[in-house]
Amino acid sequence: MNKAQRNINIIMMLLFSAYAIYSIIYNSASIFFIIYLFWFDELIRNVSLLIQVRMHREDPKNIREFTRQKAISNIKTRFFFLFIYSVFIVLVFGLFFHLAQDEKDALIKNVQIFMFHDISFNVCLMIAIVREILQIRSTSLRRDEPIPTFTAMSGHLITLHLSIIFGAFLWAFTSGKFVNFSFSLGLLNKYAIILPFFLIKFLVDLYAINHSEKDKTVLDTLQNH
Repeated sequence: MNKAQRNINIIMMLLFSAYAIYSIIYNSASIFFIIYLFWFDELIRNVSLLIQVRMHREDPKNIREFTRQKAISNIKTRFFFLFIYSVFIVLVFGLFFHLAQDEKDALIKNVQIFMFHDISFNVCLMIAIVREILQIRSTSLRRDEPIPTFTAMSGHLITLHLSIIFGAFLWAFTSGKFVNFSFSLGLLNKYAIILPFFLIKFLVDLYAINHSEKDKTVLDTLQNH
């Protein structure tokens, strides 16, 4: 990744995070809003990655170990994980949690998000789409360069996976479903639950941008230590 594209990615990451946090504070965004947004951001990222890989020109005289076919196979595996996560996110975070507490207003809000009728959610998606369009444009100018090595499970997917688990536990504790372990911060409950997700995602995104030139994901780094 060249310096200009790296700076663009950082700016888009800051815009994405800033507007999402604004939505949390001023537009009463829910945990479903955040995790579903994370899921969509990863979906957009991998659709973009698939386009970039297909744009790559392989030199028949210089076949590398990490080929276009291997890259596409890894992306397909990511799409499989994303499909599984989407079912869990929509059914559990979007429906079950609010039905369990009879929160009709929150349930209606989630339906609006799912149907793309929530302006804040749509703006965040547009920022992610613009980011990937710029990334595709940058890649189109470097089609002959080797495809950066990446695994089927990316650092962003790991973040999404941990967010789902962490979010389920936090909801259970703060909702009072587990009386012996329940806790509450009153009006700060929403921020205490949601903001840690953004801190983790922000750090993972920043790490990925700063280390992209080394052709490593977070998982690659962990596997080599």
